[in-house]
Amino acid sequence: MSQQIIINYWIEKAGEDLASARDNLKSGRYQNAVRDAYFACFHAFSSVLLNEGKTFKKHKEVRSMLHRDFIRAEKIDISWGKHYDWLFDNRHKADYRPLVKFDPDQVKEIVEESEAFVKEMAGLLNRSK
Repeated sequence: MSQQIIINYWIEKAGEDLASARDNLKSGRYQNAVRDAYFACFHAFSSVLLNEGKTFKKHKEVRSMLHRDFIRAEKIDISWGKHYDWLFDNRHKADYRPLVKFDPDQVKEIVEESEAFVKEMAGLLNRSK
């Protein structure tokens, strides 16, 4: 399977994750919306990493590469790192801690920022072609 097929798959998957995040937000399933927003950003950034020939095995590695190879290198704004960090930490809370509640307005903002993050990553992919 070609690398480009996988890259395309991940960026498409990010779009599906965003659609799911929006649906979960509308339905009041805030934990699921946070999880889906995280995976949208994870899949979008993973496509960028693969496009640059970088490999990873763990979510923690993806987070590390975002900061080391993209934020410190000033390829993307530091705000994206803060957004990704929030998602990374809160996705774990949503999945593994009982009785975690999220503020609906905050989740709405997070989903919107995740849409912008995915758009930014798609832009990086387009600029590298």
